Amino acid sequence: MDVWVAGVGEIPCRKEYVDADFREMLYRAAVEAYADAEMDPSSVDGVVSSGIDFYEGISITDSYTPDQVGGRLKFNSLVSNDSLNAFIHGCMLIKTGRFKTILVAAYSKPSNILNYPEILLNSLDPHLLRPLCPPHYALAALDAQAFLHRTGGTGLDLTAVAAKNKRNAVANPSAAYGERKTVEELDRSETVSTPLKRVHVAPLADYAAVVILTNASRYGKVLVEGVGFSQGFQSTDLSSREWGRALWVRTAFEAAVKGSKPKSIDFVEVSEPFAHTELMILDELRLWDAPVVDSLRRGDFDEDALHPVNPSGGCIGMGYALNASGLQRVVQSVKLMESRGWRRCLAASLDGEIADGGSLVVLRRVG
Repeated sequence: MDVWVAGVGEIPCRKEYVDADFREMLYRAAVEAYADAEMDPSSVDGVVSSGIDFYEGISITDSYTPDQVGGRLKFNSLVSNDSLNAFIHGCMLIKTGRFKTILVAAYSKPSNILNYPEILLNSLDPHLLRPLCPPHYALAALDAQAFLHRTGGTGLDLTAVAAKNKRNAVANPSAAYGERKTVEELDRSETVSTPLKRVHVAPLADYAAVVILTNASRYGKVLVEGVGFSQGFQSTDLSSREWGRALWVRTAFEAAVKGSKPKSIDFVEVSEPFAHTELMILDELRLWDAPVVDSLRRGDFDEDALHPVNPSGGCIGMGYALNASGLQRVVQSVKLMESRGWRRCLAASLDGEIADGGSLVVLRRVG
């Protein structure tokens, strides 16, 4: 049974929405998604929400979602992970044959969070790591340094990723941090943890997204061609982590393409909380013959080049929407395929800022 994206909706990324709480944000995104799908709420059989209690500050966050998105008294489920994983859950529910239409919703309201570093600290081992209180920038910097050492990259390569994504975001009305600056200008940014600079870190953003999935091809805009996910190899004490590698990507990618030779990918959308995250994921995808750092330096990943990566601006250009970043990638992918005429894309997202696991989907525009 095929699964289709019938409609997508979002509200633009902003540093802070002072005029709307998360309920209003979700409502606005849902209105856009229903209009895009040419459906009304009565068509939806169930809702899959993405939420993490630590981010929301309340428990059982999915109980606050259905009313705003047209899911009152309907099937409701919460996926406490990145929203791309919730998207995959929605696809699986449709494939059971018991649901014809599923709405997937996610939001991010980091402007309400006063102690974000402490929240991330609680994801680490409580006996071996948490007492040391390592800043999350330091852990990300270890990944970045290991990747650069293995591939022969430099800090300027990370800045080149940031410059590309910020430049792409300028034309995106949903982006909050687009700007046109040279690599040299951006590289003057302060260092947060060597080799990471401030510009290499995706700034947080308030955001909400809704995607409507269906098994009816007459409503379908984009076919969900394949999905995959992996928890990676990370333990909470980081003892099994292989620094500088995103090993989960190969498992997820092979599941998405079902072991066959990958078909042509027109562009890639990646959730990158840090600049090196994008390069690590591309390195493991191995979609192209050249080493990832060489491709970056040649400009192969630019918006108008051979292999566009994050033409939306990614998280660095749009804003890092925490667990809503995965659904942000899907919404942007669908919009880009419709506006640019691209036919196939790959979207990938981490389970969290310092996680070694994530999800991946392949989408294809039909017609």
